Amino acid sequence: MKLRGKVAISVIVPLALLLALAVRADLMDTRSRLLEAGSDQLRRSTRNTASILEGQCSRIAQVADTAAISVADVKDWTRDELFGLAHGIVAKDAVLFGFGVAWEATSGPEELGVFCGYAQRTAGGIEEIDLNQRFDIKRLPRYRRLRATERSMWERMDWEATETKEDLLVYLTPVMAEGKFLGGVLVDIEVSKIAEIINNAGLRGEEWGVVDHRGELIAASEGALEKLQGRDSVGEMEVRPLGSKRGDAPLAVLDLIRRSAKGEVFVEKLASNDFGGGDRMVAFAPLESTGWVLISGRSLLAMTQATNGLVLRRAIGVIAIAVTAIAIVLFGTWKVILQPVRRITGVLDHAASGDRSARVRLRGHDELAILGNALDEALPRLDELARTQASLDAARIVQESLLPAEALHEAGVGIAGRVIPSEETGGDYFDFGVLEDHRIAVGLGDATGHGIPSALFVATARAYVRASIFSEPDLASAIGLANRRLSDEASAGLFMVLFSAIVDTAAGSLEVASAGHPGYLLRRGEATFQEIEAGGIPLGIQPTTYRSTVIDGLGSGDVLFLASDGAWECRNPAGDLLGLERLLAEAVRHRASSAEAQVAALFDFVNEWAAGRPLDDDCTIVVLRFD
Repeated sequence: MKLRGKVAISVIVPLALLLALAVRADLMDTRSRLLEAGSDQLRRSTRNTASILEGQCSRIAQVADTAAISVADVKDWTRDELFGLAHGIVAKDAVLFGFGVAWEATSGPEELGVFCGYAQRTAGGIEEIDLNQRFDIKRLPRYRRLRATERSMWERMDWEATETKEDLLVYLTPVMAEGKFLGGVLVDIEVSKIAEIINNAGLRGEEWGVVDHRGELIAASEGALEKLQGRDSVGEMEVRPLGSKRGDAPLAVLDLIRRSAKGEVFVEKLASNDFGGGDRMVAFAPLESTGWVLISGRSLLAMTQATNGLVLRRAIGVIAIAVTAIAIVLFGTWKVILQPVRRITGVLDHAASGDRSARVRLRGHDELAILGNALDEALPRLDELARTQASLDAARIVQESLLPAEALHEAGVGIAGRVIPSEETGGDYFDFGVLEDHRIAVGLGDATGHGIPSALFVATARAYVRASIFSEPDLASAIGLANRRLSDEASAGLFMVLFSAIVDTAAGSLEVASAGHPGYLLRRGEATFQEIEAGGIPLGIQPTTYRSTVIDGLGSGDVLFLASDGAWECRNPAGDLLGLERLLAEAVRHRASSAEAQVAALFDFVNEWAAGRPLDDDCTIVVLRFD
């Protein structure tokens, strides 16, 4: 029998069964995916809505807390001042319904034990109410509890307990001064405002409820309220996990509420609940600052109602593709495709096991032949790239070993520095150390370019500069000697700018020398850095002489700041340059910190500016601080 006949028998006959199984599997998978996508969307929308609602509640609480601090700061409040405070806060915040102050620091002109002023929003504006004329404030349960606990609290107040015909959410916070309870501040918001916030945040049209940790209902959507009529606590509801068997223990909603109140956002599949509608997904999201939980539910039927149509359309597509594929297979030639693929796979298997000597060696100019030949050419390059990467890694390790491993604290001076190369190896370096006469040498160099040639040049330059400083009597002679050696050996186009300094802590002086690179000095009595201008030509161009300068009168709080141009020439994703002025201003802001903390803060500043954009050049920062 020919290949085409074998294919017809082995493929077409079981195709019907395969398609039937595929359609069923697709139906189940599509339903599962729709449920998963719907669950994720429900989780996100519930979590985001909870975050928005919590933000509003935190803002309202902040208004009360701030007002409590303001009240405590003034010892003697008049009646008009307290009413004015309440009136002003309600007038400025459209979300608030009312604001009240209970004040017992002094009895006041009315000789009241507690003065309680309250302002609430009405259709005609802001109405001020003297609650002392209606209540003995000290005997009210909420005030007594606030005084006893001295802790802020959220509570729901049903309209039957008020004259507003509107359920309210109330936030109470104590007024404290020097550990003494002076009174309380009350902020309330209509429950309808909570519903408006939640609907606008993304749950409009959904069934939702907000409950506290005891399962008592705080607020709910209209549909949910109708289905919860006559029930004082959603914590009494019992549900069963989807797929549970008869006789399995029910799952209390209160347990899920307590789980979410610990900070977890999750979605549960529930077989039934008091909201009705059959099986559904229910999301739980905490409002941590209030101790509440936002619950939102959606029917599984509504989430998967598009399944059948999707699967039917996909099944038709699968059948069409299968028929087309069989025709291609019947009229194609296996040898043209299968054998080259097997040869390519064999070579890849050898390469994966570490043997890159195998080759495909396909003849012809078709795509598979081109792929095989490209693979034959790529394998040696992979070996070469691996060796190059190993060399780069080794060079980077060697270069890092030449930098000081930790900050220096010596005789009242702290020095710290860090280099971030733009490639595996860089063209920047810094160095510091204690000389034999107990002076301290510090320097920063920036070579042209970056990569391995610059890294090798920097390593050589560092060795010459370090050796010259230890052997020459003054800093200018040391820089000149290092330059002559580099000029004799450096390749064309390679040179390095350098700033070097020697600190004499006993004399309070700083000897500086520059080969084309500036430094910056911040005196303890000044608010801006003084630039130590660059002098002399860079190292490695031609032999020349350099001069050094001694700066006297240095003491505790003075800072020497050094940085390569890669630090201030970094750009943000919009292409804007950081600039030297911004970097120096940030350095002034951290002048009181240790040298290590200053370096860390400045690198954080550079990275925040870059915002993930790769550095265009090596970045080095060194800070010397007189402690």
